[in-house]
Amino acid sequence: MTQKPARIERNAEESKKRILKAAESIFAARGFDGARVDEIASTAQINKRMIYHYFKGKQNLYRVVLRQNYQKIMDVGMEAASMESSAVEKVASFIRHYFYFLAENEEFVRLIKWESLQERQYSLQILLDFSKTTLPVLAEVLEEGMEQGIFRRNLDVRHLIISINALCMMYFTRQEVYSILWQQDMTSEKTLQEHLEHILDLTFNGILKS
Repeated sequence: MTQKPARIERNAEESKKRILKAAESIFAARGFDGARVDEIASTAQINKRMIYHYFKGKQNLYRVVLRQNYQKIMDVGMEAASMESSAVEKVASFIRHYFYFLAENEEFVRLIKWESLQERQYSLQILLDFSKTTLPVLAEVLEEGMEQGIFRRNLDVRHLIISINALCMMYFTRQEVYSILWQQDMTSEKTLQEHLEHILDLTFNGILKS
C-alpha cells in the first residue's frame, strides 16, 4: 500500500519528461504559433488532458521548455565560475562548454531562432532571472582577472557576454549557409574545434592586458 503513491509519482514524472521532450522537438521545428497540443500529445504518446493537467496549457509548457534549456546554460556559467582555477581558465571553460552545448543541442538553437522572431516575449522573464543570477557571477570572474592584472581594467561583462554569444550562436544559426560557402561539414569535430579555438583566440586577444 505504501508503494502506491511513490509509483504514481514516478509515473507522473515520467509523463512530464515525455511531454517536455516531445514539446521541445515540436516547438523547435514549428515555433510556438505553429506547434499544436494535439501533436505534442501524440508524439509523447500521452492523453492531451495530461498536458493541461501538468502544464496548464501551451504557453506555460513553452515557457517551461525554454526555462529548462536556459537553465542548462546558466549551470554552465555557474560551474565555470566556481572552478578552482585562474580567471583565464574560468572564462575559457565557460566559452568551451557553451559552444559545445550549442553544438549538441540543435533544438535549443532553433528555439532561439523562433524566440528572436517573436521578440523574445516568452523568454523575457527567464532572461531577467539570468541577469540577476549568472551575470553577476561572471562579472566577479572578470573583476578577479582585472584585480590580478590579467585582464584589461575597462572590461564590461555585458559587452563581453554579447560578443561571446554572437561568436558562438551565429556559427550554429547560420551553419547551412557556411557549409555552402566553404564547401565543408561545419558540424565535424575538426571544424568545430577549429572554430572554438578561433573564438578563444579572439576573446583573449580582446580582454588580456598584454
